[in-house]
Amino acid sequence: MTDNLASAQNSGGRLTSSETARFSGIDATILMGGTNAPFSVMEMVVELGMGAPAHISRREDKIFHISKGAFLFLVGDTRIEANEGDHVFVGQGQVHSFSAQGDGPARMTLVSTPANHDRFFRALSRLQTPHDLQDVETVCANCDQQIVGPIVQG
Repeated sequence: MTDNLASAQNSGGRLTSSETARFSGIDATILMGGTNAPFSVMEMVVELGMGAPAHISRREDKIFHISKGAFLFLVGDTRIEANEGDHVFVGQGQVHSFSAQGDGPARMTLVSTPANHDRFFRALSRLQTPHDLQDVETVCANCDQQIVGPIVQG
């Protein structure tokens, strides 16, 4: 998403997809982001059993809204089963992870502030598969993220 589009979105209006980032069983439609946006907004479809490994987002607060299916979250040391209509908050600096649970893919919307997480998703999506661990670590370092464990599983 260009900074101009993010700036236009700051004044209000309908959000439209700028691109989809795909990696590790996650398809994330980026609805808002960029350096001038107040936050990142992404709608994610996550394949069953897939999700984000345990990681720390050093600068971002996040809210997840579950719109279809079920997820298992790890926030700090707490495991949270989240179903359609539920919301999960993760404060900056907290270890967190999630995985899609149930019968098939699950869907949720992520809002994070300040805007930065869309940049992380874009960078991961550009990596060759299978991912080289050093490339992933470089993306994490450039985006203030740190992977600290595996994907939380039920």
